[in-house]
Amino acid sequence: MTKVTTEAVLAAITDYRGEIDTDGRTVFSTSDIARVMGCDEYRVRIAFSWLRRQRIIEAIGGSAVIRRTARTGERYTANLYRLRPQTQAEAFDALFQTFGLGVKVCKPEKT
Repeated sequence: MTKVTTEAVLAAITDYRGEIDTDGRTVFSTSDIARVMGCDEYRVRIAFSWLRRQRIIEAIGGSAVIRRTARTGERYTANLYRLRPQTQAEAFDALFQTFGLGVKVCKPEKT
């Protein structure tokens, strides 16, 4: 069994190839990633919670699916997720320099 850590779940998400949304990004659920990792879905949900707090993944609004549970046959709604586009530090540096926010202040030389 795979050890379920936030890093392991993120690696599984990055490697996962499933349904593609309209933006060209892969869409996945907790059960998709748990199946790929060969582990319990509950532990993957915990990692997803941390990844959402860190703004690495996002739930897709209005894209829920309905599944039936194996034991009771009840219907429940499962969110779909996707990786958030990550901004690069270089992009922020360029913006700060463009708007004069990243200018270093030098002390005047003593004469």
